[in-house]
Amino acid sequence: MKLFTWIIMGCYMALFILMGVGLVIFSLQWIPVDGAIEWLRMAYQEKQLRFACFLTGAGLILLNWMIAQLTIAKFQREKTIAFDNPDGQVTVSLSAIEDFIRRTMREMPEVKDLRSDVVAGKGRILVRARVVLWSDAHIPEVTERIQVLVRSRIQEMLSGIEEPVHVRVHVAKIVHREEADERGSAGRREEKFSTPFRGF
Repeated sequence: MKLFTWIIMGCYMALFILMGVGLVIFSLQWIPVDGAIEWLRMAYQEKQLRFACFLTGAGLILLNWMIAQLTIAKFQREKTIAFDNPDGQVTVSLSAIEDFIRRTMREMPEVKDLRSDVVAGKGRILVRARVVLWSDAHIPEVTERIQVLVRSRIQEMLSGIEEPVHVRVHVAKIVHREEADERGSAGRREEKFSTPFRGF
């Protein structure tokens, strides 16, 4: 399958290189106009040349269709994780794992919010976690606990997966609890005062 993919990509690259060279030659006027017109007239009149042009066009359409199929298949593989059970293959959506990680982080009081991005690469599962911490959190300790918890929960959930799980944590924001409480109370007061006038 990889050899087949490389052959298709090689043909595609060669096609675009030839097209690029042809456009460069045309822009530099290295081909006489009379010669180009004569070649087109001959290709239009000769049955064999028309047949060769037909095969070339059909081959280009088929090549583009195959490249589109390979691209879509690769995109779908990157969005799921697959493993084999005795009764058949099982695929798990990466978005489901991301939602599971976010719900798992509710167990940690030092974490205000967490957004994750899961990537299934070659031979590993990479989790990029973007977290918002409370100001009273000890960052080295909390981030290590996040990495350990996320890794262990994914390994428990996907027991049939042999690939290692790598967790990268990025602390995007640190929030004071007092500020969050003040914003919440201010929002509640604003809603309270604005509610009686909503129908007017």
